[in-house]
Amino acid sequence: MSDKFDDGALDEMGLRARAAGYRDGLLELFAAGVLGSLAVSWLVGPGSAGILAAMWVLYGWKLVDRIRERIIYPRIGYYKERADDSKDSTRGMLAFIAGSFALMALVVIVTGGATDAAEWRRAAPLVSGVTIAAGFRYAAVRSKMARHNAIAAWSAVSGGLAWWVGTGESYSYVGWHLLGVAIPLAIVGAWTLTNFLQHHPVADGE
Repeated sequence: MSDKFDDGALDEMGLRARAAGYRDGLLELFAAGVLGSLAVSWLVGPGSAGILAAMWVLYGWKLVDRIRERIIYPRIGYYKERADDSKDSTRGMLAFIAGSFALMALVVIVTGGATDAAEWRRAAPLVSGVTIAAGFRYAAVRSKMARHNAIAAWSAVSGGLAWWVGTGESYSYVGWHLLGVAIPLAIVGAWTLTNFLQHHPVADGE
């Protein structure tokens, strides 16, 4: 009986720590860094901007983990994602990415531009819009936070707008879409992190 209670209490603590972890703003700041660097690579060219984007994608989350270890976990406790959760997350994101490419192909085919390279370039923001929306919708399900749903909606809507006004002459509208999502993310993330630190002081003795 006692063991069951202890297990339940530990699970509850883990869930609370995970939910609180989404409230620190670091997810938004990390996403802003990734999307901002990708936007530059689409707008400027693959070169050094592409290398910067790849480095941020590969190593940015390690920086986030380091920050959480130093200033977040002492305030809310430590939480490590379960292996099964990580596998489900990966499968879900791959499914959404595949779905976004399918949506792009469907739009191009329906609009009669299947053999026109410009139409494929024009429809590319649909992929970025739906993929980012899927990621933040998943975050919203786990965090129960309205702002993640708002980010998901904005990504999908702005991706659709970029497709609607795009010319297809280049992939620049993908870059503008990514930048249009990255800037609000950076602002929201910075404000949220500042607010989080103010309302979650480190306990005495930590």
